[in-house]
Amino acid sequence: MTLEQWKVMKRIIIAFASILTVITTNVHLSLANSIDITPFVAPSILNTKQELSNLSRLQNFESPKAMKALKLLTSSHYSDLDREFHAYETVKVAARESTPEEQQFKEDAHAARSLALMWHITGEDAYRVKSSNILTEWSKTFKNLKVAKGHKSQAYLEAAWTLPVWVSAADMLRYGDTRWMEAERESFKKFIVKLNAYAKKAHRDNNWGASATLAGISASVYLKDRKSYQKNIKYFKHYLKTLSNSDGSMNSDYLSDSWHSQYAIISLIHSAEIASHQGTDLYGFIIEGERLPRLAEILEHFAGLFIGKIPNPEGLKRGNYRGAHNNKQAYQIAYKYLKLNRPDVLENMPNFIEMMESWSPTETSIQFMKWDRVTHSILEQDNSHDSVSGLH
Repeated sequence: MTLEQWKVMKRIIIAFASILTVITTNVHLSLANSIDITPFVAPSILNTKQELSNLSRLQNFESPKAMKALKLLTSSHYSDLDREFHAYETVKVAARESTPEEQQFKEDAHAARSLALMWHITGEDAYRVKSSNILTEWSKTFKNLKVAKGHKSQAYLEAAWTLPVWVSAADMLRYGDTRWMEAERESFKKFIVKLNAYAKKAHRDNNWGASATLAGISASVYLKDRKSYQKNIKYFKHYLKTLSNSDGSMNSDYLSDSWHSQYAIISLIHSAEIASHQGTDLYGFIIEGERLPRLAEILEHFAGLFIGKIPNPEGLKRGNYRGAHNNKQAYQIAYKYLKLNRPDVLENMPNFIEMMESWSPTETSIQFMKWDRVTHSILEQDNSHDSVSGLH
């Protein structure tokens, strides 16, 4: 190689190295900007560590509302240590009805969660053991969902509904239960991955999509999947804007009946609550040009329907919105968040405040996590003693 050729080669090498350095730097900067490496807060589905710790204090209060809420939980068959459970390899599901396997699948999930709650409330280890046994048995046994009647997509919706209940139970056991062995936890993670594979396919511009988003956020947080979490936050904002209007009324499901819109609302509340524990404020998400956060507008509008301040929308096909909230859950969760964190928003929601003063459900929907009047009661400290308030 001549001297001149060497000089040319040297310039090429230097130029290539410079380009490579620029590319590498940009890639690192891009990754740093696009990936949030903040660790997930656990537990958080639906309660934080402090909230779970506070549950043991509820037994000491004489508030009639607190006692009623607790009695509903403690007397439920889901909390019964003698209740039998049974895990299936294949869970057959059906549209507009329930199969025996589907009923067992859902009720065992609720039992595992209720028992985990009872463990935190009472400290009695038998509740922890029973909850852990249910989770472990289903994790080891379950293989798939199969639609016995209806379209194959019914399996996607059933998974989206039930996944958060399973995850919440495990989230409560993971906090404080060192005896739930690593192998059992890994088996449970695989169980959730299987369910989430179905739930991901439930996305539609109706209550299905809101439920799929709740399942996605729950799974992402539990599995510590930051990329999936961010994707589902985008889904949340999409559905919040697509399914509702600026006055808080809904588009899809609004006229079909008085309960499917509530499925979407419950999913949005649960999603916002889980995200709030991760530092993501979905309760406060304001759409450009609007005065209040959209979720607050929805709650205020529907509260007006529930208490009769707003008449049923013209064209409602089934049901009656007045009183339709009395067998549904989640409203206590939103009330607690707004009262403690956004009183400036809550003061602009007179219908919602009035609704919460008399809201006292007994049995609530099996599709979603229950017991928010226990898990999200508001504990306040005054000058002399503890008191429970905000339990409506």
